[in-house]
Amino acid sequence: MNGGDVDASDPRRWLEDAEEDLRAAHLFQQRIDFAPRHACWYALQSAEKALKGLTLWERDSVKRTHELVDVASEAVGIPVTEEDLDQLTDYGLGGRYPDAGPTPTAEDARRAVAIAGTIYDLVAAEFQRRGASG
Repeated sequence: MNGGDVDASDPRRWLEDAEEDLRAAHLFQQRIDFAPRHACWYALQSAEKALKGLTLWERDSVKRTHELVDVASEAVGIPVTEEDLDQLTDYGLGGRYPDAGPTPTAEDARRAVAIAGTIYDLVAAEFQRRGASG
């Protein structure tokens, strides 16, 4: 990514960042020398940024929250279950701080990365449908 001024209202920028975070989530999930919570955090960030990017196609701003159910409610047309969104939020935030919830396991990390990958793919396809790509 380039440094300097960033247009935070550009949906494509959000999708690019989501793709980078998804790659990081995959790397952390595959490495045994890192705790699974790192993969979960980057998976959450990827899904959040992808959904917020899609929201920017429709609105001038996005909610400042990590709660994916709230973020997804603004991202029109993405068929992801509330259960998956809640689970990914819990995995991502649960390992972020010692008092934030249960520490994610390796299986949790695999599930988080899978959910985030599905969300990213759905959003990227919607970007393509709308005539733009990350």
